[in-house]
Parts: sequence; structure tokens; C-alpha cells
Amino acid sequence: MRQPVSVVVASLASFLLTGCTLRIVDFTALSSKNVNIPGTRGERVQGKDMKWTILGIPTGRPDMKEALDRAIERGSGDMLVDGVVYSKGWSVLFIGQMGYVVEGTIVNTRR
Repeated sequence: MRQPVSVVVASLASFLLTGCTLRIVDFTALSSKNVNIPGTRGERVQGKDMKWTILGIPTGRPDMKEALDRAIERGSGDMLVDGVVYSKGWSVLFIGQMGYVVEGTIVNTRR
């Protein structure tokens, strides 16, 4: 009788003590302070990576780096300054979207 109880307790403990690590984004430079970056500044751009949810189940995992890359590609530069990252989502009954929106001023440091 003691054997099944200890198996159940061990199984429950291993289930409750699990964890997860998720890489959100990698970056070359990052600052929350005002820094003078040399280069040609362009317009303000926006990039999104949104995934659908159906019955509360996501169809994929939104990627912040993909949203950042889309913003940089849209502005034809190589970095963003004065950037903001938003986590956005919406749902109506059984369907919705969730993901990241990155906005910033495009800078081309190679011109």
C-alpha cells in the first residue's frame, strides 16, 4: 500500500516542480537612455509578429525578433532608435490574435 502512494506523491511533485525558459529576443545594442547614434535617420516604422488563437489555443508562438526584423526591413536601415515594444492581443468569442509590435525611428549607419 505504501508503494503506490509514494509513486503518486513523486509523480505529483515532479509535475508541480517543472519549469521553462523561453528566449524572447537577442540584440546587438540596447539602452533605455538617450544616446547620440551617428547615421542617417529615417521615418518612424513599425513591425509586427502576430499569431492567431482558436478556442484559446495559439497557432504559433509570436517572436519579438521577427517583429523587430520586419520593422528594420520596412525602413531599409540597420537599426532602430527611440524604440518601443508592445505585447498586444485581442479575442472575440472563439478567435483572436496575440503577438508583438515594435516601433522605432529607422537609422542607417552605413550611408
